[in-house]
Amino acid sequence: MFKSLIICYIVVLCLPFAACKSSKDDADWDIAALDLAKNVNYLSQAEKELILEMNKVRTDPKKYAQLYIQPELQYYEGNSYQKPGQIPFVTREGKKAVEDCIAALSKMAKVPALSPELGLSKAAKDHADDQGQTGQTGHTGSDGSSFVDRIQKYGKGFSYAGENIAYGHHEAREIVVSFLIDDGVPSRGHRENILNAHFTQAGVAIGVHTTFDHLCVIVLANDYTSN
Repeated sequence: MFKSLIICYIVVLCLPFAACKSSKDDADWDIAALDLAKNVNYLSQAEKELILEMNKVRTDPKKYAQLYIQPELQYYEGNSYQKPGQIPFVTREGKKAVEDCIAALSKMAKVPALSPELGLSKAAKDHADDQGQTGQTGHTGSDGSSFVDRIQKYGKGFSYAGENIAYGHHEAREIVVSFLIDDGVPSRGHRENILNAHFTQAGVAIGVHTTFDHLCVIVLANDYTSN
């Protein structure tokens, strides 16, 4: 029975942070222990990488900040972000949001890795497919469904659940870093969802969007059993 507070937020457009995988990843992380979606057959490679990326930051927030977020500071001038070879992008907060993220992750406790769950991914895919066709944004489906409705369609038993949605990127690190920095979101709610210790399971779906080219839906829960 779902009885706890639903945590849900939305980001309308991801920021253009670097998505390149470091060749050092295997040395920096225990990939075998974190890549819990590796052998799942219902996720694309990009979706598997998204769960892996979330598991990196959950299991060592400080290291994640040092490796992937700290280097981004050099590309800011005021609120403008420009990486060599890319078109400048105007952020809402500039370096402030990045520095806030680094400080928060440096003090944050480690939490367990997320396990993939079929029903949660089905719920995420339903919403990604729906918005991909309609071009809409937000947590409400074109049929009026909430994300809890979509979760309950495919399983039961959770006491915590949340949904993050990103528009504009389709690569794992871009999505996760953007959620963690949460530029322009005073509550930093996307970051809280990604690092929430109550969540132990994840479902993800990456799709196309008529306005933003790509979208990603992440559904998080605990004690959930797929139908």
